[in-house]
Amino acid sequence: MTAATPSPASQRYDQARAALPPGHPARVTAAEMRAMAGGNAVAWLDLGFEQFSAFRFDRGHAALNESLKRDGQLLAAHWLRFQYPLSPAPLSTAHARQYREYWSAGLAAFEALDFRHPHLRAQAWGCVGSCTAFYRHYIDDDLRAEQARYGRLLNRMMAVLDAGEPPRPMRSERRRILVCSAYLYQHTVARLFLPLFEALDRERFDLHIAHFGSDDDAMTARARATGTFHGPRNASAWRTLIRTLAPDVIVYLDLGMHPFAQGLAALRLAPVQCSLWGHPVTSGLPTIDYALSPDAFEPANAQDHYTERLVRLPGFGHGLDPIDTGAQTVATDRREATDLLCAQSIYKLMPEQDEVFARILAQVPGTRLHLIPHQDESVRQWLLARMRPRLLEHGVDPDTRVVLHGYRPLAEFLALADGCAVNLDAIGWSGGMSAIDLLRRGIPTVTLTGQTMRTRQTACLLRHAGLPELVANDVDGYVTTAVALATQPALRERIGQHLLDHGDGGHDRQAVIAALSQFLANCQPPQDHSVPA
Repeated sequence: MTAATPSPASQRYDQARAALPPGHPARVTAAEMRAMAGGNAVAWLDLGFEQFSAFRFDRGHAALNESLKRDGQLLAAHWLRFQYPLSPAPLSTAHARQYREYWSAGLAAFEALDFRHPHLRAQAWGCVGSCTAFYRHYIDDDLRAEQARYGRLLNRMMAVLDAGEPPRPMRSERRRILVCSAYLYQHTVARLFLPLFEALDRERFDLHIAHFGSDDDAMTARARATGTFHGPRNASAWRTLIRTLAPDVIVYLDLGMHPFAQGLAALRLAPVQCSLWGHPVTSGLPTIDYALSPDAFEPANAQDHYTERLVRLPGFGHGLDPIDTGAQTVATDRREATDLLCAQSIYKLMPEQDEVFARILAQVPGTRLHLIPHQDESVRQWLLARMRPRLLEHGVDPDTRVVLHGYRPLAEFLALADGCAVNLDAIGWSGGMSAIDLLRRGIPTVTLTGQTMRTRQTACLLRHAGLPELVANDVDGYVTTAVALATQPALRERIGQHLLDHGDGGHDRQAVIAALSQFLANCQPPQDHSVPA
């Protein structure tokens, strides 16, 4: 028998999927037409995935419900349903709690499955390769226990598909290093870490660069020149390539954002596997041996937050290019500036932040708050709708006092920031790259510190710059400091000039390069994966 000819609606969706990125309006429309034209469970699953990718979370969940009506055993639909919340960020603290509980229940349900069963094994990659626990990472501070469970589950799911590589000795000379990321373009991950690998001694290391993504720009060109470059391909081809390369060390620049990297990292593919801090949450994976993180950002008990063995890189642990003062004009006089900025994505803006914004704006009449939460207009408007009740309670007009921007190129972002008086850090997951950028440009920043690295980044940068007074101990202190900076031009100017002189906190990039080089040359496979007490 010959295979049935795909319907016209299926053909249109296949064409859109081949030509366009997930969530593109044309892909969403094609998926919707396919599902509505008598689509089966998979068609509705695909529509759900497209809606989530387009940040229409309510529509995504509605599509998953339709999928499961048609096939209650479709594992990927259950996987997406517990991974994705009902909105890009919690609508309220109650919604955050409900999502946390629902996610934990979903994890437990998958932990109870035996993926050696052929029916489940056939569906494992459809789950792992579809999404990560990205949204869960922004709820709560210390995630070690749940990430350890999640990592064991991923490892077990991938193990039924691929046994990984057997133990092998590491090369005694010129170790082969494979650097992996989907973000080797003008992105925070590449900006922070690519310069470190550019500086490695090519006589000492056989460096290979794996770019899982499709974006290609000047930063990608730098990646091509850094080592032997391997561009996008399908999962099977990547697996074949890595087997052929037989790297001694695999370095994932980030884990937790891109599902393909997550799936590969759940396999043992090299004697030593480690991650940098592009997404500062422990991977939980038993196959990741070391986590490399900035010593200056980590607390004394940092090992407690990782399932990996923690390796503390000197200082701020990055290789960010020095600011090019010849190419960029840095505003040095902020006495006339009045507007406020919060440069964080919507994922970091928890409901508690709305009240903080409202209190500050109420005490600084006439100033505006600039937010850069998301590239999608509907998501930006969703955030404004969430903020509206808190703002109105404090007598703040949301429509004139809050200005919403989409993501923008770095130069445009910096130009916007240079026109603002004060930067307000996110509470619960502090700015990393944005804080580094803004402090180096002399923009006073207020923050509230937490217990883990990702809640301490801005606070540590400020303390190293000699400005601990900008690190609040509580929300009231945060508001008081922000209002003082916004209403006292002379104070703002003094702090801004201090940041221009000391904003890099004395960061020594060469020390980080040397430490990374030493680690890559000398690291060995752990004898066991138990984390030191």
